[in-house]
Amino acid sequence: MEFLYCFANASLTQRILDYLLRQVPAESVTVIFLNDRWVLHIKLNSATDPERCDDCWAFLNENGFPYHPSPSVALALHELEAGYSPIQVMNRCHVSIVSHGHPQPGEVDCFQEKFVAGLGYCPQSLG
Repeated sequence: MEFLYCFANASLTQRILDYLLRQVPAESVTVIFLNDRWVLHIKLNSATDPERCDDCWAFLNENGFPYHPSPSVALALHELEAGYSPIQVMNRCHVSIVSHGHPQPGEVDCFQEKFVAGLGYCPQSLG
């Protein structure tokens, strides 16, 4: 089962990644930052039981909302699935891929710190 959801800030994104690490066997998670929101593409392990899938869906709905990708995000997700590296995809699609693969909440922290340091302030979406 796959989910594509949008979250308002880094804290919610980290909450979702922590949940996936603790509760649901995610096959892969792609985290994309779009300046005003965070997008997570979540692929659950095919052996995940339906009850866990429903619980995951409910948790995602409590914290964010389904995302309908722009053409650049759709292309980025397609290229990542095709095996291109995140750097290649970022250069071609002009989106910020924070992580791709196993859920990594620490990557969100690192991205957040570097982005804020470069800006000199913390936008609401990075809080």
